[in-house]
Amino acid sequence: MSGWWSSSQRHRADPSKDGEQPKVPRNEGVDSCAMVIAGNELSPTTNAARGSGSGTNASYGDDGRYDYRAKYKELERKERESRSRYERQLAEKDRRLQDMKSRQQVIAQEERKAREALNSEVQQLKYELHQTRAQLSRHSQENTMYKDEIRRAETQNEETKRRLEEKANELKGAQAFLKHANMLSGADVISLVDRLNSEVYQGAASMVDTFEFEGASRRMDDAAWKRAMSATSKTIGGELTQALIAQRGKDKEDYDPILLQYALQTCLILCCFKICISWAPEEENSQFLRSVYSEIQKKEDQVVAGRWRALTRAHIRETRNPEAETKRIIRELRAVLIVAGCSDEELSTEFEKDLLEIATLAIRVQTAIGESITSMDLEPYILPPGIPFDAALMEEEGGSRAQGKKTVGSTGLGLAQLVDGDRTILVRSKVLLDSAL
Repeated sequence: MSGWWSSSQRHRADPSKDGEQPKVPRNEGVDSCAMVIAGNELSPTTNAARGSGSGTNASYGDDGRYDYRAKYKELERKERESRSRYERQLAEKDRRLQDMKSRQQVIAQEERKAREALNSEVQQLKYELHQTRAQLSRHSQENTMYKDEIRRAETQNEETKRRLEEKANELKGAQAFLKHANMLSGADVISLVDRLNSEVYQGAASMVDTFEFEGASRRMDDAAWKRAMSATSKTIGGELTQALIAQRGKDKEDYDPILLQYALQTCLILCCFKICISWAPEEENSQFLRSVYSEIQKKEDQVVAGRWRALTRAHIRETRNPEAETKRIIRELRAVLIVAGCSDEELSTEFEKDLLEIATLAIRVQTAIGESITSMDLEPYILPPGIPFDAALMEEEGGSRAQGKKTVGSTGLGLAQLVDGDRTILVRSKVLLDSAL
């Protein structure tokens, strides 16, 4: 039986390999019943079956014995086929494995190239980063230098700007004193003075028509009467005050309202005159500034003196209050009404607005002559009582012939122009003469 075993089978059957007993190889294609004893005759049944010519028992010979050699060849053929099929499978697997190895090699090469390219790019980026950092460092140093230069330049510019501002302020101050242009003309100021005189005349006439004459029936204590007398004597003069007192004792039928109108006009013109010539609300301050300006006029040109006057009065102007001036005017007018024996309740109610307009207009005249005219001096003026009539300076109230008469009071504001000591009358002051009483 050793002739039909393959080498691999013999190897597996070798008891020297694992100490086991050799096993007979099992061939499923061979009938187990036939493997009884080599050379024994088959049973009659078997022979009969074999003799029937069945293809299943083709391994049996003519003598009825089992043909092991044919079976062996058949097994060898099948083994070759199996081995061939196995080798083909191995070859296919080996081919696939080689393909996989080739692809892995290609992939590895590509990865190696990619890593090399990446490393090269990383090195390039590192180099560029180093160069960029070096440039940034240089730029930072340059920026620091530029900032230092800019700071020094800014400091120099600030110093230059400060000096320029100082020079500009000096030039501005010099220009303020050297400026010749007048903001108003003499004709503009004359128009303002005429308008103020007209407002005073109309206001006094309206008051006379409104206030009721009470005469001697109006009673008051001695102290109030004395205060009214003292105030009226200062505003309208003693002669006109006495004329009002004399009329106070008359009846209403003999009462002459024109005398009261003259007294109210004189009082209003005096109040407006004080506003126009004042430098400051307080009289003491006004006198001081006026004396300073007089000294400047003596030593400086008109341009410098005029600009000093305009600047000084412009800075003081903000302290001038029309409402406060109106209250002073009402206080003076009330004293005149008390002396004249007239009611004064309507003075603060019906005429406060009109009196505020008069005070505001007087402040405008004061601003015009004090700030708007610098090339010359314009002076408002009134005339004291008791001086002879002078047609060059005065205009009589009512326009009658006044030669040889004396003044009682001023009922209109006058305006004079002074240039280099020369005096020119622009508006004559309207006066009340003693002939009118």
